Amino acid sequence: MVLTKKVVKTMKNSSFLQSTLLDKKTEFVYRALLSLADAPASAVAKRSGIRRTSVYYILDTLVSMGLASSYQERGVRRFSAEHPSRLKTFFERQAILAERMIPDLEKEISKSRLSPSVKVFEGKDAVKSMSEGALSSKEKIIFSIGSTKKLTALLGGKYGWGRRRRALGLFQRALRFLSDETISAPARFHDVRILPDTFDFPGYLLIFDDSTAIIPFEKPVRGILITDHVFAVMAKSVFEILWKLGEKPGYI
Repeated sequence: MVLTKKVVKTMKNSSFLQSTLLDKKTEFVYRALLSLADAPASAVAKRSGIRRTSVYYILDTLVSMGLASSYQERGVRRFSAEHPSRLKTFFERQAILAERMIPDLEKEISKSRLSPSVKVFEGKDAVKSMSEGALSSKEKIIFSIGSTKKLTALLGGKYGWGRRRRALGLFQRALRFLSDETISAPARFHDVRILPDTFDFPGYLLIFDDSTAIIPFEKPVRGILITDHVFAVMAKSVFEILWKLGEKPGYI
């Protein structure tokens, strides 16, 4: 494919692709058609630097999106570019279709949750992203067991998880140790119990909805996410037993 200087410049400076999620070839063809206003596929191919066989398919895609129109003139099919404002109409239409599809897609999610899954996350950033899943808890409550002090050290510092949890109105019941910051207050959506220092727990657990996230306090840094309703019920039952054994913090 031979690219003109104008097309190369467009490739370097384009932010259109990122903002509309159109693929590069579709973007280049649309830009070429805009500059030509009205042209046959051969002229669009030459201007965009994309093969004519591909251009025909892309032009048909643009027509279906409402970004172009076509007509026959002396046996030659020509294409006209529609105003870029049509993009708004296209995405509004897609949004309406998405709203209609969401209920059916949610049914598929429910089906998939019936099948247990185990995922392993490797590295600090991956473990942080795993913990982000708890912030989408539908039950609006998160259970956690383990030392936040050790977890922070393992992940290389705080990353705003607690602040975002409170902003989302998610309540957390936490089993901690005396060495941790044990603030227990309704205003912080946080209730804490203290486990004895003799309790050997070399890791951190997050339990939410049907998921249990396990983060061992050892390197290499890794996390294990188990998504299974029965396993989550078991983990929550263990949490409740330990909760009864824990003590309230000496201060609020």
